[in-house]
Amino acid sequence: MIDALIRRAGPEENETVRAVVQTVVDEVYGGLWASPPLPVDEDWHSCWVAVQDAKIIGVAKTSGEWLDDLWVLREYRECGVGQNLLARAEDEIAGRGHGTLRLRVVQSNEAPIDFYRRHGWRTARAFPHEKFPITMLEMCKAVR
Repeated sequence: MIDALIRRAGPEENETVRAVVQTVVDEVYGGLWASPPLPVDEDWHSCWVAVQDAKIIGVAKTSGEWLDDLWVLREYRECGVGQNLLARAEDEIAGRGHGTLRLRVVQSNEAPIDFYRRHGWRTARAFPHEKFPITMLEMCKAVR
């Protein structure tokens, strides 16, 4: 387990957070998902970040009932960072009064799907991505 601090990102960290997300996107999707850089207008300063030794190592972003993003740098996976970010994001969504939490994930990306299932998420449906020739899964989790 890594003892990372989970906190809100500051507005001055927008570029740093974007760089972490782009690093993971490039690694996982090999340029398919988003051509570097990620859209400049993306606002990351409202997200949660995991920080160790003043370095941002993971990111979680929510809106409404959705977990929009959960990214953890490769060398910090399987160490509790993703679990802690997920718990914080789930609490935030539930705090908005939603009874069901939702997320989207690429169907072929098995590691995150297994991760979400271990944390109580289930597959609600499969559907084609709106831009790419890939299948997406919508996953959901009922709030306790």
